[in-house]
Amino acid sequence: MALKLTNEFKGVLFAPRKNEIKPGSGVLYPRVIELRCAGEENGTLLSAFEYYADREPAVIPIFKSTDGGKTWEHLSDVEDTKNGWGMRFQPVLFELPQPSGDLPAGAILFAANSIPMQAFEKDNPPDFVGTEILLFASLDHGKTWEYRSTIAYGGVPVEYNWDCLGPVWEPFLYLNAYGDLTAVYSDEKPHTERILNQCLAVVSSPDGGKTWGESKLVVAIPDGQKRPGMAIVTRLPNGKYFMCYEIVNTPDESIHFKISDDGLNFGDPASYGTRAETADGKYVGSMPYCVWTKNGGPNGTIILSGKRDSGWLGLRDPGKFLVNYNLGEGPWEQADMLVSYDSRIHQAGWSMGMAVIENDTKLIQLAPTQMDPSLLQISYGIASMETE
Repeated sequence: MALKLTNEFKGVLFAPRKNEIKPGSGVLYPRVIELRCAGEENGTLLSAFEYYADREPAVIPIFKSTDGGKTWEHLSDVEDTKNGWGMRFQPVLFELPQPSGDLPAGAILFAANSIPMQAFEKDNPPDFVGTEILLFASLDHGKTWEYRSTIAYGGVPVEYNWDCLGPVWEPFLYLNAYGDLTAVYSDEKPHTERILNQCLAVVSSPDGGKTWGESKLVVAIPDGQKRPGMAIVTRLPNGKYFMCYEIVNTPDESIHFKISDDGLNFGDPASYGTRAETADGKYVGSMPYCVWTKNGGPNGTIILSGKRDSGWLGLRDPGKFLVNYNLGEGPWEQADMLVSYDSRIHQAGWSMGMAVIENDTKLIQLAPTQMDPSLLQISYGIASMETE
């Protein structure tokens, strides 16, 4: 048995206009979820992505689809009502499947990086904290947002900023096995020890994200070089938590993973984890995303994406997923992705989002794809899923 993906629809969710954006890619880092605890709005898709509009402070737009992803409309913007710096990087959306603290099932949580524009000005660096992962909540399915708490904070957004407080990056939200809201994020603060560079940390909240406990490192390679990051977590049908992440500053920047019983403890932090690869050594590299579907066999299928195939740079048309039919154990196989892009363009394919939708019968994949040699748009593909 195997997973069969049949492409059904391709489109563009959002294409920026050059005269409305700052110099650069325009958009990046798309995420998508399907509402399942929203009553009459069940089945609605929400998407968020970085948008480099020529305005300050920056906001993260939220788009909505009520027809399974075929058409999209702007729903709202998440504004930085805590700092006033701007919501700038690495958004994530999460619908609570059960009550958490004072939040009901169906509440939408959003996290992203609040960063002041001055943090990017080399001649005028700020003398205050420069990266702060903020949490917002929506009780009306994404129409309005209220600041809830700060998940983590760090220094200015400068990698390898050894002599200063390191930044924090790339949050992802889920519930751990005890029902607590949990965030995994990339943390450069420990690099002041010099034996650590960027690490992955988890932190959990017992009250629906109002307050947070102490963070703990879950991937922290003590060589001063390796940079695990961009972690995504999906829960498997056996109750375990599958966490995929990139490891930068390696020759291949391939995707590794760890599995946890409770979503908090992932084994020895110094361990690289397991590299996802086929029996003949093929892998995906950089900027992973993972989901689980019931399709594909008795244990379902873990679907894993990355920006590159086995280190090769070029036109990914459509490029390859890795899929695993045994809850992460053993070799992986390849399957065609749902979007095409030219990975030689630096930010094309940068951190693609996925979601299993329509009662686990379809898969949607979002990706930044090229409009021209520098400008990107948010494209998507939708495929039906079945076991063959």
